[in-house]
Amino acid sequence: MRILLTTHRFAGDDAGGTEILADDLARALTARGVHVSWLAAGEPPPPHRRTADEYLSLPAALGNDYPVGWRAQEMEQARRVERLLAARPAVDVVHVLHFSRIGLEFLDLPSLAGVPVVATLTDYTAICPDHQLVIRATGTQCTATAPTRNCLGCLNAPENAHGDVASWRARNIAWLNDRARALWTQTPHQAAELAKAGVDVGKVVRDRARYGLPAVWAPLATSAGGGRYLLFLGRCSPEKGLHLLLDAFRRSFTDLPLVIATVPDDTAYEERMRAVAAADRRVRWLLPHSRAEVGLVLADARALLVPSQWWENHPLVAYEARALGVPVWSSAVPSMHHLADDPSVHLVEDYRDPVAWTRAIDAASEKLAPRVPSFDRRVEEFALFADETVSVYRKAVAG
Repeated sequence: MRILLTTHRFAGDDAGGTEILADDLARALTARGVHVSWLAAGEPPPPHRRTADEYLSLPAALGNDYPVGWRAQEMEQARRVERLLAARPAVDVVHVLHFSRIGLEFLDLPSLAGVPVVATLTDYTAICPDHQLVIRATGTQCTATAPTRNCLGCLNAPENAHGDVASWRARNIAWLNDRARALWTQTPHQAAELAKAGVDVGKVVRDRARYGLPAVWAPLATSAGGGRYLLFLGRCSPEKGLHLLLDAFRRSFTDLPLVIATVPDDTAYEERMRAVAAADRRVRWLLPHSRAEVGLVLADARALLVPSQWWENHPLVAYEARALGVPVWSSAVPSMHHLADDPSVHLVEDYRDPVAWTRAIDAASEKLAPRVPSFDRRVEEFALFADETVSVYRKAVAG
């Protein structure tokens, strides 16, 4: 079986959850005898880091105001995809994980017109051109049912772009409902929000995230862990809430350092946060780490702090922390509520209030209960998830 796996970019040093999931999935599928061609925009990873059978690279050609003028831009990308696929054997299934730098028009190419499509929705891209249902100007949460005109402000787009954005949203929903054979979402809340927009969630195979874990982390799960610091780990962008965490940490009397490890995202925001962090001697900002190296950083933390201000889709770092037995203090955003019964997850209800996070920091600093890792169980769960994915592919091919 030959699969065309598509994301907006490949898994590089700045990879986020979507790219890491795709990388994990490519590795697992290849191990199961599935031929994986990975299609994305940008440079593919170097040979020693590759997990798919082949990489099909497109330029990141979509404009900064995409989806304004989306149809012409996507058609140009589709022509590029057509040239890439021309000399290759036919694929059996297209698995879309993200399309913000590729589009979806390529699915109507003659070589793919009758090919079954499945999709993993790792954020809200299908219904939100800014991916995260966040109103950029205010940092507040948007909703799936917001009028399309509200999108224009986040895009800095003119009023006459309304038609483009409206048709793009309608196209995406129609594609999910009419073309996609199966869907995976990351959280039950995400699935419910997509349903509000008109997406047929009856096709959802699984509504909880599953990620692979680096094999080199296995010994870390059996160690006690030093618990020497508190940890923020994630993208450096406003919706991740680092500014709020730094404000709260400044108010705390904890003796534990705060270690920050980020993936670059918003350069201006990161510069401001680094300046704030530099004013507190207890804060240490790490140099970039590979995913294999991140395991040790995570295992030595007293707690992982997730102060997100948007509706997270079961963040990868929280999944990894729980696998290593590291307690998680997370904003009680609706998309994290399905973890409320997990004893290793502590939800911060007033998560927009720095005072609430100061209390959370103090509580996390004092918590010294024995850790309960779930590494082996998570590895087994991902293996079953990969088997399930192959089964869905086969059913889609069989019709």
